[in-house]
Amino acid sequence: MKKIRTAKKHRYSVLDVLIVLLFVLMCACTIYPFWHCIVGSFMTYGEYMQTTVLIWPRNFTLEAYDFVFSQGKIFQPMLVTTVTTLIGTFINLFMTTWMAYGLTKNYPGKQFVNWLIIITMFLSAGLIPNYMLFRKLKLLNTIWVYIVPYMINTFYLIVLRTNFSSFPHELEESAAIDGAGDYGTFFRIVLPLSTPVLATIALFTAVDYWNTYQQSVYYVSKSELKTLQDYLYMMLSNVSNNTGGSGIGMVGATMGKSAVYSENIKLANTVVAVIPILLVYPFLQKYFTSGLMVGALKG
Repeated sequence: MKKIRTAKKHRYSVLDVLIVLLFVLMCACTIYPFWHCIVGSFMTYGEYMQTTVLIWPRNFTLEAYDFVFSQGKIFQPMLVTTVTTLIGTFINLFMTTWMAYGLTKNYPGKQFVNWLIIITMFLSAGLIPNYMLFRKLKLLNTIWVYIVPYMINTFYLIVLRTNFSSFPHELEESAAIDGAGDYGTFFRIVLPLSTPVLATIALFTAVDYWNTYQQSVYYVSKSELKTLQDYLYMMLSNVSNNTGGSGIGMVGATMGKSAVYSENIKLANTVVAVIPILLVYPFLQKYFTSGLMVGALKG
């Protein structure tokens, strides 16, 4: 006798529907501002001003991007920012990871060292003492002023220390029996097991370095060492000054091209500053969710 299978109907409660709607609303509020910048940067100024909700440009144009890249000055700041991001992220991740692993060991004064590290999260010397220190260390007007002061992140250090402490001690004991020392255990066992949290921290660190702005303003005066964010801000300031600060004037007419409105240039600058770092997310997406949770809880 054949068994008749009946599909079990799943009933959605009002709470389920509200949660889904709230989630969709949050996604829309998060994504739309950036979509607004992308679409607006490809619009003509007239269409941009006449359209309230930007979905897709009817009159597609690259004039704003042509203005941003035509002078060729953006490539040097972009190179500086890219090099700073790559080197800084690698050094930061290596130094923070290695120090966090050392903090999991037992040594005299361990608790005191942990408290000293935590205190650094709440205390800051300030702009003037930092400037005097960097000048003494000859970091001013060098690319290292973006990297050296931020080689170790205290918050990520605590996250990694908690993550490493959650590993069973039997792993290190087994590695020691097989003849592996501290270095071998660290590189062959600890790091591979920490890939999700390391990838997440690397992503956040890269974003921090990519968005470097204040250090470029305060500690660097050479134009060839300015970061991308500082350069884009100066470009926007020049555009606003040329348009009388209204933000709705035309620029670029002197270049023998059709006039480009400053509002479109601002949107194009935003896209140029954000898109490169967004391209990294798809490669680290599989580690991102688990990395956010690994190290958050011990045990």
